[in-house]
Amino acid sequence: MPATASGLTSQAGLIPVVKFLDRIGFEQTVNQTVPHQRGANAAYQLADMMLLAVVGVIGGATSIAKLCIVWSDGVLREVAGWRLPIETTISRLFKEVSEKQISQLESVTHKLRGQSWRKANQVGLSKVGLNPVQGGRY
Repeated sequence: MPATASGLTSQAGLIPVVKFLDRIGFEQTVNQTVPHQRGANAAYQLADMMLLAVVGVIGGATSIAKLCIVWSDGVLREVAGWRLPIETTISRLFKEVSEKQISQLESVTHKLRGQSWRKANQVGLSKVGLNPVQGGRY
């Protein structure tokens, strides 16, 4: 029987993660927040590698080799809509990232968190994001 997005897979728990990141605009937010240009013939962009890394770490990966193991699941790749790059491609792309871009990636976290809280507030699921933070220490 061919693998489908609804079939059983060892990484099935990551499929909702991929769908959630897509729904909140992960790729667009990375592209808008962290400028990073690659050549016209480049098959993968920084946002692709960030998705690969985020989902891989959630799946238990602790190295680039283990990211590839997590993403070797065909159903997970099908849901994400792309093929798996080789380890050297991943390493090469991450080596291109500057310190400034690493700092900008922190902004991605804040933007996505803010978007998620706003959406939760709009549908009435949470009021936590509306609570003011008092001065002082936690």
